[in-house]
Amino acid sequence: MKKKTIVSKIGMIAVVMALSMSMLTGCGNRGDRSSDEVSTEGNADTAGMVHLDGADAVSAFFDEVYGGVAEDLLPMNVMMTELDLGDADMLSYQTGLADLEGIEGVYLSESMMSSTAYSAVYIRTTDDADAEGIRQQLMDNIDPAKWVCVTAEQQYAVIFGNDIFFVMGYQDTASEVLSKAITAAESRNMRVSDTLEKSNPI
Repeated sequence: MKKKTIVSKIGMIAVVMALSMSMLTGCGNRGDRSSDEVSTEGNADTAGMVHLDGADAVSAFFDEVYGGVAEDLLPMNVMMTELDLGDADMLSYQTGLADLEGIEGVYLSESMMSSTAYSAVYIRTTDDADAEGIRQQLMDNIDPAKWVCVTAEQQYAVIFGNDIFFVMGYQDTASEVLSKAITAAESRNMRVSDTLEKSNPI
């Protein structure tokens, strides 16, 4: 009888110890996973989206922007074109850019009517690009009178994530496009910088 009692007690102790270890291990695993998930989500929320991913994403961005602009403000037949980074003359004429360091893509959105003073530019950059420098180069060097007989009255430039958005045209049009572009960037969780602006005599 004593042998059976001792064996039973030993068995009971072994079972209790096994259950305790299992519970501790399980709790530890759940705690670790929880901590990792919170940390990952926190980092993602802080970083946000830094770049748009290619021409299709930029095209969709412009579609969303223009979809919110009143028809009487938006120029007719606006189209987006990806500029060839190897064509220095075209890039200089359309944007004033000469130094392309840190630039992955330049997208131009203008009216097919050549006498319309309106232009929007989206520049995709690399992670280590000097977005502030690129934006300033664009603001300083773009020609607001590149069309025949017309001049863009107002120009704006802002940084979304680490990409650059620029628009110039008549005051009402340019400011409305800028406003809708900021909304579209914020909906993509992109950090929005301050806005550079410049008025041009017309």
